[in-house]
Amino acid sequence: MPTQGKQMTPDPLTRIVKMGRKVDPIIFETLAQASSSKFQSPVVYHFRTGGKRMRATLVLLACAASGGIIEDAMNPAALVEMIHNYSLVMDDLIDRGVVRRGKPTVRVKFGDSVALLIAMLYRESLDDLIEKCISPTKTRKVAVQAMKDIIEGERLDMMLEQAGRDDPYLKTQRVLNPNFEVYIDMIGRKTAALFKAASQIGAYSARANLRIVRSLGEFGWKAGLAFQVMDDVLDICGNETGKQIGKDIIEHKLGNAAILMALRYLPRGKKSEILTTLRSEKVSQAMMMKVRRLVMETPAEKDCREIAEKYLHEAKARLSVLGKSVYRDGLATLSDAIVSRTF
Repeated sequence: MPTQGKQMTPDPLTRIVKMGRKVDPIIFETLAQASSSKFQSPVVYHFRTGGKRMRATLVLLACAASGGIIEDAMNPAALVEMIHNYSLVMDDLIDRGVVRRGKPTVRVKFGDSVALLIAMLYRESLDDLIEKCISPTKTRKVAVQAMKDIIEGERLDMMLEQAGRDDPYLKTQRVLNPNFEVYIDMIGRKTAALFKAASQIGAYSARANLRIVRSLGEFGWKAGLAFQVMDDVLDICGNETGKQIGKDIIEHKLGNAAILMALRYLPRGKKSEILTTLRSEKVSQAMMMKVRRLVMETPAEKDCREIAEKYLHEAKARLSVLGKSVYRDGLATLSDAIVSRTF
């Protein structure tokens, strides 16, 4: 059993980085074994650019909070972190992203073709990690479902883009007037699904019973929804996110909580300005800043934070199935950090 006497640090994000980064050596070793010596520097570049390792931390805490040993969750945590970063490299390819974590994206650093190879290597390395997990069959099932959900979430995200792609499929499937429920379905698949999987995989690593697995899955799901709503707010209203400010506007995305909420408040003329910008062939920096200002004229940020807080409250309620421990407190602290973060 893990030691229960340690207290969580007052700075939750510092704790997240410190705990989650324990999986980095496993990730680097896995990738080194899977790639040639000349390819290893590009392969690990994305992981060396930073990242909070929030999902890895979630696996480790879920395992320990379920009565398991953190060491048993190290490979599962590395697995979840690999899935997450695989999806980020693919997302940057799909969205032609140029900045991630304040650094050039993999595709900018090495080119689209090499970035695709790197993402494929991440994907094909997952089985190596799964086989080292405590419950490989259950872990594989959860991981595969999460990846299917991420793919569907990415598709829905692209359908909510108002311009910028000439793909025949997307031209016929584009959603021009989404409601907030459509948005929640999209982020549930694209983001919350992996938070859910991380929590469940952590519980499986502790050989927890099905009740705990399900409750932790629901915790992760709600926490993931809160995370993405806040991510959207920070994209529009934040200052130092490690990403491009207004990236969603530049990428013509209507699937952003702050934008959707702002459209409820703005008069017809200003609403039309935002939609016209998102549907423009190219969004300039000046156009992006104008949309940001329009969104920030409304109570959209406040409303979104309240929505995230609601999901946070529902997430934390699911932790009651667990016995009291510093690790259960850690899960609550982690979820609090999701809503209070500024980057």
